[in-house]
Amino acid sequence: MIDTHCHLDLLKKEDLEETLRDKSLEYLITIGYDRKTIKNAIRLSEEKDHVFCAIGFHPHEADHIKEEDFEWLKNIASSRPKVKALGEMGLDFYKDYADRKRQEEVFRKQIAIARELGLPIVVHSRAAEKETLRILKEEKAYEVGGVMHCFTGSYEFMKACVDLGFYISYSGIITYPNAQALREVAKKTPTYRLLIETDAPFLAPQPVRGKPNKPSYLRYTAEVLAQLIPNSSFEDIERMTSENAKLLFNLMSDGKRETITYTINNKLYINLTNKCNLHCAFCQRERERNFMVKGYWVWISRDPSVEEVIKEIGDPQKYEEIVFCGYGEPTLRFSALKEIAQWVKEKGGKVRVDTNGLMFTFLPKEKLRELKGLVDVWSVSLNAQDKETYNHICRPAQEDAFEKVVEFIKTALQEGFQVVATAVDYNGADMEKTQELALSLGAKFRGRIYESVG
Repeated sequence: MIDTHCHLDLLKKEDLEETLRDKSLEYLITIGYDRKTIKNAIRLSEEKDHVFCAIGFHPHEADHIKEEDFEWLKNIASSRPKVKALGEMGLDFYKDYADRKRQEEVFRKQIAIARELGLPIVVHSRAAEKETLRILKEEKAYEVGGVMHCFTGSYEFMKACVDLGFYISYSGIITYPNAQALREVAKKTPTYRLLIETDAPFLAPQPVRGKPNKPSYLRYTAEVLAQLIPNSSFEDIERMTSENAKLLFNLMSDGKRETITYTINNKLYINLTNKCNLHCAFCQRERERNFMVKGYWVWISRDPSVEEVIKEIGDPQKYEEIVFCGYGEPTLRFSALKEIAQWVKEKGGKVRVDTNGLMFTFLPKEKLRELKGLVDVWSVSLNAQDKETYNHICRPAQEDAFEKVVEFIKTALQEGFQVVATAVDYNGADMEKTQELALSLGAKFRGRIYESVG
């Protein structure tokens, strides 16, 4: 795991020694927020290979910051390679320990330094959502990106920050009994923008609340996120947040390493192709093309061979199921799908195919029978309650695409397949009516949270 925000110099001696020995903590980002703690952060990062730092001036310090402090900060950040971000910086209109106007000035000047140096920023925002967003936009902070540290804001604020290219970091606060509203926001945070932190020695999570916090307690936050994010295990949260942190802070990472097969929650997913015959508005291929799915870069430059896929699967019985799923439509490679599924079944595995349901637009209905006994479950993207909404959301090339999806569901059920119709709660989709349609066809139904991919 990676603790993306902690104050190592503020830990008790024994907690610091324990933290630095803890092999479960791959990297630590320690924070300097004034001259003294910045020096401490630099020292600690240079003493330990797995410790890096972010340095800047906290909004509480704004009244004490002089012009020469900005030049000092820039010189340190530009000359020390272990500095991976500037901050924490931002606005705190809750405690108002510093003049609000001065907070804004200090915030803006630090963003300017970050842009000049090409470093991401670590943002503190409390009771200042509107003002924070305004400054991030006006100062073009999206050019370097960063993280909204210890996020406790609204869904709207989270979404706006993500749209600006920022990561969202959750702390032990999400474990508190009175944090249900925040947990709902966390549940809807795009997994490719998700980070975790402790803010140690502050904000100890609920199981150890009242004690000084320390980075090893990061697991309590990860455990809660595993319960919130659909189809996620603790290991999934650990992997995805670590990969996200490595990308943000430019740490050692596989980065955008292409993935043919990938494991999530003890299910093995097969990325059979990137080709797709839809242009869904909610899909990453139609947006910023960030194909990071729970710590995996789910994109391939070529279609893998049957032999490559089988080699990567290994023993299918190790997994709960083998799922054909990616940013492409697996039935477009019907022959490969059939051959791999047959091999999986022969080896005792279970097969699910996630499809957009448009197979009958390019293959005769009779071809579906060839997959009987090979595919256990079809997960079909219905995505809308009617043709008009479907065309608006999924943007098919075929005029009769919605009818073809409905026909696929009916035919698959008639042939004896298990069918689960799915829908993303994207703007315009009526989830209740879509579920009613799915059930009326005889299929099961599963709703998916927009931006919660994987």
